[in-house]
Amino acid sequence: MSSMVRVTVGTGGPAHAAPISCVAFRADGGRLASGSHDRSVIVWDTTDPGRSTMVTEFGHHAAVLSVAFNPAAADLLAVGTADGTAAVWRVVDDRPPSLMKLLAGHPGAVTSVAWMPDGQHLICQIAESRAVVWHAFDETYLGELPDCVRLAVSPHGLVATVGSDRLVAVRDLWRDPGRITYLPAAAVEDCAWSPDGSTLALAGDNGSVELLDLDLAPVRSVRVSDSPLRAITWSTDGTGLIAGTYEPALLALDGVGRPRWRRTDPRLWPRCVAAAAGRVASATFAGRPHLITRSPAVTTPPAPEPTARFRAGVVTATGRIVTAGPPGERHPLWEHETRVAAVAAAGDRVIVSAAHRDVRVMLLAGNDLAVERGLTLRAPEPVKAVAVLGAPEAPVVVAASHDFRLFSWQLAWHGMPTGPRLIGEFGFGIAALTRLDDHRLTATDHHGEMVILALGADGALST
Repeated sequence: MSSMVRVTVGTGGPAHAAPISCVAFRADGGRLASGSHDRSVIVWDTTDPGRSTMVTEFGHHAAVLSVAFNPAAADLLAVGTADGTAAVWRVVDDRPPSLMKLLAGHPGAVTSVAWMPDGQHLICQIAESRAVVWHAFDETYLGELPDCVRLAVSPHGLVATVGSDRLVAVRDLWRDPGRITYLPAAAVEDCAWSPDGSTLALAGDNGSVELLDLDLAPVRSVRVSDSPLRAITWSTDGTGLIAGTYEPALLALDGVGRPRWRRTDPRLWPRCVAAAAGRVASATFAGRPHLITRSPAVTTPPAPEPTARFRAGVVTATGRIVTAGPPGERHPLWEHETRVAAVAAAGDRVIVSAAHRDVRVMLLAGNDLAVERGLTLRAPEPVKAVAVLGAPEAPVVVAASHDFRLFSWQLAWHGMPTGPRLIGEFGFGIAALTRLDDHRLTATDHHGEMVILALGADGALST
């Protein structure tokens, strides 16, 4: 996997009508399943990635959030959807897909589905709060794993979970009702077992990968990005890892965490990555999944530094550090714990910067770059873009998440901020926020559609 290039599935023809939320390869890499917010699943023929074609398509009643091929029966595909349904489909090339089993009525969206190695038992994660275990074909409910926000199943049947308390736990569901636990150095966004089942990889929101052995003893920890990691998987041969970051980017690493290649693309949505037979796929805001295959190596550069006009110069961020001033004379203002994703300014007094879930708002002195007042807001979701409206004495901060939602806060420097208030959701995600004046901004999605939002007298935003 040292020489790779990005291609997209197909060059025209069929595609999803909404962002792709999940991808999964069949074990041989010849088929890729993608699930979308348009409620459809498409299975693609990826034996020739340069001319990948749709094999079959079927639909559900709600957004598809997870897909997983059965490890014991290659023609069976599990699907999890936003209406609390898990389904098992038979997908064969020469006949229409057929619904085998329907496990409905979960008390929340089924955000992840994972097969046990026997191909009979299915684990469904429910709304990032807990997971339930089914015998999929007997439709028998077998029990629950509490406090589960992430999960992964090893080839030998060990189940790793990450809880809201940040604890990583490993259980053997059939042989031992107990569990072993580990508290990682950073909050874990995703986890994955190596193909031989000996090593658990953790993707941290500090940009690091931690590797643990079967006893959850640390093997290695390496910082691979200054942007928080969002997803992680192993190469098929177990010699490397592929991580998705919030930048957004895909990173390929060798077994000790050294970089092999890097891909950035504004339409990447690496909430899910998959690998098989030398191929890598990622979820995306486009209609077709991103597919990476062997070819002469080309490594794309990091995303440009976020920048906004401020006074006679700019406010910008290099890595974790926010600076301001004329070009060539920028002065450091403050530092975040992770890479800054966005900056914004209003007039010549207010600067906003966002790094993962932290949004910092600072009121600067009128005649220099000294910070008079400041506060840190905690966003409900990781932030991709920010804007600030209103007067410096009572600004309104707007933040777009990496997924679909737009939030705002009303600030009072001598009191508590009001918010976050959910302004709305964008079906194709939010690509950019652009400030028009003190009271208006535009939000543009990945489909190229734009909405103008205006600030009312009560401090609320409306279209």
